[in-house]
Amino acid sequence: MSSESFSKHSRIEILLFSGGNFITEFVSTVFGSWLFFFYEIEVGLDGWLITLGYLIYAVWSALNSPLIGYYTNRSTRLTRRWGRHFPWILISVFPCFFCLYFIYSPPLFNPQSAQWVIFLWFALFLCLYNFFFTIFGVNYTSLFPKKFRSDLERRKASGIIGGISFIASGFGSVLPALVIQFNDIASYAVMALVSMVIAGIVMLLTIPGIREDKNQIKQYLTRQNSNPNQTFFKTLKFAIKQRNLAVLTIVMFLNLIIMQSVGAAFPYAVKYIFNAPAITIALISLLYIAGAVISMPVWTKLGNKINNNRKTFLITCVFLIGSQIFLLFVSDLFFASISAFIFGFCLAGFWTTLTMPINADVLDEIAVLTGERNESIYMGIRGFFVSFSIVAQSIMFTIIHKTTGFVENAELQSELAQWGIRFTLALIPLICTFLTLLIFWKIYDLTPERVDSIKARLKELNL
Repeated sequence: MSSESFSKHSRIEILLFSGGNFITEFVSTVFGSWLFFFYEIEVGLDGWLITLGYLIYAVWSALNSPLIGYYTNRSTRLTRRWGRHFPWILISVFPCFFCLYFIYSPPLFNPQSAQWVIFLWFALFLCLYNFFFTIFGVNYTSLFPKKFRSDLERRKASGIIGGISFIASGFGSVLPALVIQFNDIASYAVMALVSMVIAGIVMLLTIPGIREDKNQIKQYLTRQNSNPNQTFFKTLKFAIKQRNLAVLTIVMFLNLIIMQSVGAAFPYAVKYIFNAPAITIALISLLYIAGAVISMPVWTKLGNKINNNRKTFLITCVFLIGSQIFLLFVSDLFFASISAFIFGFCLAGFWTTLTMPINADVLDEIAVLTGERNESIYMGIRGFFVSFSIVAQSIMFTIIHKTTGFVENAELQSELAQWGIRFTLALIPLICTFLTLLIFWKIYDLTPERVDSIKARLKELNL
């Protein structure tokens, strides 16, 4: 299908829209990369209680994600003026920032006598954070396939948004490292406060890019009147049967383990393998950002040349596996810096291709099958399963730490414990990437021919 079939957006419009991705990746990195380290090493909460908190968080997320997706997809009194997704984004984003601050500001009780008090604080604000972040994420993500319709425009947007996302992710690693001091709990609260302010400013700049146009709003209202909503359980049953949505969900689950493991393991590696201060993370993160940003034009050009999102993604998997093997054997800061650049270069193509063009192709297929654009519902249902990625990562971290003899609050760790840190940093992500390659290669079946056919049908359905 010609790229002229759908409206085009300028680079400025794409850049403004990408602010939502900046917030998502920046806040997620600040939230995830330091949290396990903060509560285990700085606060003194037992690793198994942290894992229990993550389990509660995951169960809560699994229950509320599909329901949030279902109910926020319905038209409300605000839809006629503001659109279907825009109001929910504004309602949820700022409370999410406040919850992030409270997560990193637990009550300063003696951890030996107040483990359960600290645990309850941890679990409560994890769940509140997830509630608001899910509303924001589901509605923001649902805008991409509606706003960018052709393959060419989606790849163009993916290149810009991907670059912004990796800058945000890297910045989410750099900023805490500049503010945080090891053995200083108050510095983590300051870091969270500064992060809130930055994310809030970016959100205000993003507003023009995420507004829904009048034609889209009219389409929502017309279809709402002519096609009443299916029940939640009928929608859930339909979603579970969709082959490519199932593949996307599994691969997203593995992708989140990859990113969370690397981010969460890095503070341990810096402190216990490289014996360096926290600011070292900032310097290495800059190289990670540089690799990711430099790679975006390369991956975009490759995607346009191949013109096959499935094949492009499989190529990125192979490159990512190579970078993870190199990362596994890093032993000093020089090689860690090189590894960070290579890993950022490879991960950028992997992540961007998966979360934008492939995600949009799958949602297009569902829209053709149902005759409706109900992205929020399916993003919420996907969230039901993906939520457990943080639990899987936490369980693996705790088991590896316990079995390799990692000692909380110790200044030095044994060689076996250091290898345990390397396993969390690179071996877990390596295994997840290999599984992703295998599953995607064997099961995912949206070829270029099928994608073109789906787009032609979308145009016929005025979707």
